[in-house]
Amino acid sequence: MKINKWLIAGIVVAQLICSCEAVRISEISNYKNSEFVFGSNKTALLVGDDDILISEFTKTFHKKYKQKHDFVKQYDSLCAITLKRENIFGEIKHDASFELVSNDPLTFTQEQQKKVDSLFTNTTADYLIRITGHEITNSIQGSPVMAMPMAGGGMGMSGGQSESCIINSHFQIYDIKTRKKVLDFVSKGSGSVFFFAFEQALMDALNSSVKNSSIYLKTGKIKF
Repeated sequence: MKINKWLIAGIVVAQLICSCEAVRISEISNYKNSEFVFGSNKTALLVGDDDILISEFTKTFHKKYKQKHDFVKQYDSLCAITLKRENIFGEIKHDASFELVSNDPLTFTQEQQKKVDSLFTNTTADYLIRITGHEITNSIQGSPVMAMPMAGGGMGMSGGQSESCIINSHFQIYDIKTRKKVLDFVSKGSGSVFFFAFEQALMDALNSSVKNSSIYLKTGKIKF
């Protein structure tokens, strides 16, 4: 019974930690100084690639997704739906053809350059959104559970840890007409692991990362 009480207490603490205000956006360029303007009258083209670093939740990831491309497709699709629903863009299209373009300028071929150029010249959208550099890792909160003697005799439990899945995703937003990068940031999403539900934690982190990016695009806030 004592163990169950400590388990419940640990879950409550984990929920409180997750609900607290925290830094969820890492800015590479400053929102306040940007020329980014959102609204239902704005349109965007969204592209992504399968540049994913899987540091933790490796078994869970490969159980959920047969290949990295499946994760990118789900993330980008959810992002397109969310940004339109939040009226950040009135219309947003997803172009999967850009996923084969290398991030490394040293291996950037002439054919790939033509593909990049076509994104700017062959679209009528206002903005190009590129999502890349996904990182899947974890975070451990609290201290290990330890047995300790009680004042009235016997042993009790002290401490407790909780684990969260963390997804960091790199967003770069360009003005189509000027080809100028107007926003550059990393959106951090987290999902707590409850009762060994690792896959649910991964999905919660994905949803959180997308949601946090939309909050940032509307408000410019990095902490919420």
